[in-house]
Amino acid sequence: MKFLKNILSTFIALIIFSVLSFSVLIALVMSSSDQTEIKNNSFLHINLKGNLVDRVSNSELNLSKSTNCGVGLMSIQRAIKNAQNDTLIKGILFEIGDLKGSLANVSSLKRTLEKFKKTGRKVIVHSDGLSQIGYYLASSADSIYMSIMGGVEWKGLSAQIMYFNSMMKTIGIEAEPLRAGKYKSAVEPFIQDSMSKENEHQIKELLDDLWSNINEDVSNERNISLNDLRFAADSLGYLTTIEAHKIGLIDGIKYSDEIRMKLDFIANGKSSLISVESYNETKTNLSFQESKLVVINADGAIVDESSESDISYVKYGKILDKILKDENVEAVVLRINSPGGSALASENLWRKLKLIGNKVPLIISMGNYAASGGYYMASAGDTILAEKNTITGSIGVFGLLFNASELTEKIGVKIEKVKTNEMSDFPSYDRKLSELERKRIQKGIYAVYETFKERVQVGRNLSASKVEKLAQGRVWTGSQALEMGLVDKIGGLEEAVEIAANSAGITNYNLVHLPKEKTTIEIIASQLSAQTKLSLPSPFSNYNYMIQNPGFFQTFSKPQVRLPYVISID
Repeated sequence: MKFLKNILSTFIALIIFSVLSFSVLIALVMSSSDQTEIKNNSFLHINLKGNLVDRVSNSELNLSKSTNCGVGLMSIQRAIKNAQNDTLIKGILFEIGDLKGSLANVSSLKRTLEKFKKTGRKVIVHSDGLSQIGYYLASSADSIYMSIMGGVEWKGLSAQIMYFNSMMKTIGIEAEPLRAGKYKSAVEPFIQDSMSKENEHQIKELLDDLWSNINEDVSNERNISLNDLRFAADSLGYLTTIEAHKIGLIDGIKYSDEIRMKLDFIANGKSSLISVESYNETKTNLSFQESKLVVINADGAIVDESSESDISYVKYGKILDKILKDENVEAVVLRINSPGGSALASENLWRKLKLIGNKVPLIISMGNYAASGGYYMASAGDTILAEKNTITGSIGVFGLLFNASELTEKIGVKIEKVKTNEMSDFPSYDRKLSELERKRIQKGIYAVYETFKERVQVGRNLSASKVEKLAQGRVWTGSQALEMGLVDKIGGLEEAVEIAANSAGITNYNLVHLPKEKTTIEIIASQLSAQTKLSLPSPFSNYNYMIQNPGFFQTFSKPQVRLPYVISID
């Protein structure tokens, strides 16, 4: 009887799921059929909160009820670009909430706004409170207004690294690191209790360059002295609306209704607001062109195995193979947002990218991160673009194994082995590496490092000595990388697409984004079946990627071309 009840309940659940899915699909189709009308005196209304990511799903469904799904840079830039030539659009209204995420994406959006402002139309920002990165974006506007109870965060940048060495000793686990590159510091948290001088030096220089870029931009855009900005960061940290207005960070205090009155004044009549999504719907181009310009969005860690959330060789290898076989592809842009990962996957993806580059123009667009394995892939490109605040470089290799013999002894676990050869049980977590094993692995690490440097040397047309100086696992900003020849231009995805089209000699083409976005039904299914992941609270949230990926530490037994830390700029 219990068995029949289980079958019946499962059957009923499937019926309910099917009905709900069908109803949602019909609702989406019905809503998408309504043509949005652009009224005269319209302002493009851009509501920003959460993470500013390259692109978001085309589905508005969010069964997980998350309020931090992110906003898509590409769709915002597309709307602003179209608005430049649209006489019905009188300006842009940004309402900025708790904005987080990529400095590089904010830099790209600021450049798009500068182009729009050259048309003579106004960009207005209104906010109840601006994070530091939110203010960096807002500083590009003609006017910034805030609520009386709001404030501006302005405190500078910091990088935080957690060290596990003492904890591991306490529980009886010993890390056995191998690396090539004195700045390749990913192994340090497992073998030290504090930063090495080399790592502290490179992080300090990195942060100083990023902060200098931000301050110079804000100083120029808001006509505030660098000394005043430095004082605000050192002495205030968080400024009330009154304090922010006093030193010129904002233009005044206004309520939402007063902002609408401001827009009416600018439009010289009754104004209307139109969202990015609604505006883009009116600009959909249904014309078909045989020529394709493909944008590959490579986002996440580089891994060998199949993965939906990372740059999996299994997944991206197939995508690159299809591009190679498609005779209608005229140019390719590779958009990289990656701290690196597996050396093997990076090399295999580099090879396929090189084959594509031999066939059609291959332009690289770096996002927030394109470091280590991310730069490995980028070295296959004809032209590399980065934002000045992109984090790149980290040309180095490491591996990391763990010896838990002391732990097993503490808890009373005994391990007996029978093997045919000396290294048959490698890797083994119940003993130290033998001297032979260590020499063999270190030799492999150096071999990968030499191959990595060779890829950079040939791809960037640099001397071996120059590459050695730039390598060693050292991390650079985009502006530093430009000076050193690791990238060709400062620019974003928009500029990369323009260069790709010009290089291919095409003006009419279909812009194709890969991987393709999931369908509505696929999103429903994946969200319903998704398991809840353990998340650490701030300030430890940067380490969620470790605890949410059970195989994270296992991958370190193989050579890794990975950025040694995560820098969060809030």
